[in-house]
Amino acid sequence: MTGKTVGDRELRTSELRSLMELMLDGDEVTARLVRNRLKSLGWKALNYCINNIEDVIPVRSRAAVRRSLQGLSAKCCLDELQALLAAGPFFFVPDGLYVLSRILMPELTPGDFHDCYIEPAGDLVSELRDGMTAVEKVEMLNYIVFDRYGFELLKDMWHGHEALVLIPEIMESRRVGVVGVSTVYFLLASYAGLPVYPVFPKSPGYFVAYFEGERTLFSMDMGNRGRISDPVPRRMWLPTDFMGTDRTILYLYATALRRFGHTPLSWLQVSLLDRAIEMLKL
Repeated sequence: MTGKTVGDRELRTSELRSLMELMLDGDEVTARLVRNRLKSLGWKALNYCINNIEDVIPVRSRAAVRRSLQGLSAKCCLDELQALLAAGPFFFVPDGLYVLSRILMPELTPGDFHDCYIEPAGDLVSELRDGMTAVEKVEMLNYIVFDRYGFELLKDMWHGHEALVLIPEIMESRRVGVVGVSTVYFLLASYAGLPVYPVFPKSPGYFVAYFEGERTLFSMDMGNRGRISDPVPRRMWLPTDFMGTDRTILYLYATALRRFGHTPLSWLQVSLLDRAIEMLKL
């Protein structure tokens, strides 16, 4: 059994190196076949190729091959997002946030993404107790975000920190705008199993709310360190079946990346984010 596993791995490595070499072929038919094969093999295969460019590709061609592999990685994100959504309105939200992040950071590995948020997420889980009320749980979430980990809300957009919406950048900087801190809030809450979701009103914008079934118990003011306030009246909600589901978190994140992501976004990134938003559209 072990020998077969090693042999399969060696065969796959050999195939990937051959595919990388074929990327130097100028024939468009060959290029299309190579792209399709790499996409079918998925992220792990692409990650291997990205990490082994120097071993396989001549120096003069490395930049072009890297761009091509990064583009394939970003394109694979839509397939991964579609597979995640096929599971229904509830899924492991960090997986979806990772897939969307990789559209702008095509070399971001699942492990690196996990590592950037797991410490505060784990701390939140360890502090929550059976029997806590919803208010007490949100107060603990606020404590983790704003006190223990010191996320600082910068209201002056001229500082440029409003543009920090990519989760790895947010977790490193901790000096962010309202959109950025909302993203942290949803990520940590979803990891801990807290029903905290955006509520989209009929007018532009969103609220951050704690759900109980199909209603909101209260909302949280992201401009004031998560202060608990009145619930959002149902009459103000955008009419949709998806409010209070994991899908809404991904929709907000995708639209934030589209608006505030790395400037300037490439044509491919814009196209992929637009398609992701359409997939998630409320």
